[in-house]
Amino acid sequence: MKQSLKDFFKKTFKFSGRATRKEYWVPNILFAVLGIVLSSFRAPDKVQNALVGIFAVPTIALTSRRYQDAGVSGWFQAPQMLSFILLPVVFMSFAKRGMKAAAITVVLLLNIVGFILTLLPSDGNNKYGKRP
Repeated sequence: MKQSLKDFFKKTFKFSGRATRKEYWVPNILFAVLGIVLSSFRAPDKVQNALVGIFAVPTIALTSRRYQDAGVSGWFQAPQMLSFILLPVVFMSFAKRGMKAAAITVVLLLNIVGFILTLLPSDGNNKYGKRP
C-alpha cells in the first residue's frame, strides 16, 4: 500500500508506461475514503478544493498508465472527463427531457467504459511497455 502511494506522487507527471490494478486502485480508494471523511466532518470547501487540485494531475497520469496497461490509449480518458461538461444541461430549465436523458446517458456510458478499463487485467507486454 505504501509503495502504491509513493508511486502515485513520484510518477505525478509520468503519462507513459503502465500501472497495475493495485497501483491504480489503492490511491483511488484511499482518496475516496479521505473525501468521505472530510465531507462527513464538514471540512471547509477550500480544504476539499485544495486536495482536488493536488490530486488532479497525478490521478490523470495514473489513469492514463492504467488504461495503457489494459492496452488502450491513455487519451481515452479525455472524452470521459469532457463528458462532465454535459452535466449542466441536466439542470438547465430550457433543456427538454430528451436532451437531459441524452446527456445523462452519454456521461454514464463513458464512465462505465472507463471503469471497466480500470478493471481489465494486464495482458503481458503491449505497445505501451512491458508488463509491470
